Amino acid sequence: MKRHPKSSKNLNLLLFLGIFISIVSCSNDRSSLLDGQIEDVKLSATTTDTVVYALVDNVKVPVYLSIPKECSNNGPFPAVVVMHGSYGLWYQNSPDSKTLSGQFKEWQTILAQNCIVSAFVDSYTERGVITRTGKWAELPNNIRISAQFVRPRDANATLALLQNLKYEDGASVVRGEDIALLGFSDGATSVASTLIDTDKVPEDFEWTQSDDGKIYDASDGILSPQPKPELGFSAGVFYYGGSVGYNYWGKHPCGLEVLDENVFYPYAPMLYHIPGNDNLTENTLCMLNLLEEKGAPVESYFYNDADHSFDYDDIPESKLARNRTIAWLKEVWSMN
Repeated sequence: MKRHPKSSKNLNLLLFLGIFISIVSCSNDRSSLLDGQIEDVKLSATTTDTVVYALVDNVKVPVYLSIPKECSNNGPFPAVVVMHGSYGLWYQNSPDSKTLSGQFKEWQTILAQNCIVSAFVDSYTERGVITRTGKWAELPNNIRISAQFVRPRDANATLALLQNLKYEDGASVVRGEDIALLGFSDGATSVASTLIDTDKVPEDFEWTQSDDGKIYDASDGILSPQPKPELGFSAGVFYYGGSVGYNYWGKHPCGLEVLDENVFYPYAPMLYHIPGNDNLTENTLCMLNLLEEKGAPVESYFYNDADHSFDYDDIPESKLARNRTIAWLKEVWSMN
């Protein structure tokens, strides 16, 4: 495993009332509509791509599911929950099309070729946001789509959805213990946030965020993270995200004496893909150094000539990182 360079600055499944999902489109059966509690949902053996909805704090969050078919069996399969970056999930920012953007269609294909179910989560459109730009990148507006405590609820809802997903004959579609989380940019930050081990956080820690000298707390909508589900994610893959989170986890990871002043620590192994040309890289390198000092289960690759969002680009580093991701997940799942 190639190591990253040192920084220059050296519920319990979801505690919500329930998950409502509706299958609105299935391959070979676009007229079907199934409403009900998650445990009642049965997928046809011919279902490939379909959109379902997870109810998270009264918001119906769209989840684009893709079931692989060119495999030696009908499952249960491992799965990956995918968290989009700041520019959303859908092609040309059109959620009504229910068509994934090019980047995610490529990942859908890659995962299917490896007999992995994919679940792409749209955290923005049902919350009235198209892209995380302008006011949506700033507090307090960013609270509505927070990668630190809102989007992790979407991820955990999707985890529960997959763990309860069945075929018509009652067989499980997904291996509940083999579900990983993959995210890009803002979605990568949500991956880390979802995987925080709350058991390691001091009981008196105050969950706040700060920006431009102002501190925001529970009265402004800041939420504490959800505890790890009883059967949580098996792994997380982090592509070029930030690791400060408006100081949600405590002191800036590049600060002095942060070992006990920054509480982030993942409950599952994480793989970091870090580009050399990115203004988020330094704080993530600092966080990696901090996590390694704590003994956390993290690994990383550094791509010296790559830019932020390099997964979008047709460059060798993009293909290399994708191949490394699949190989790493298969190792985590003991598929090799």
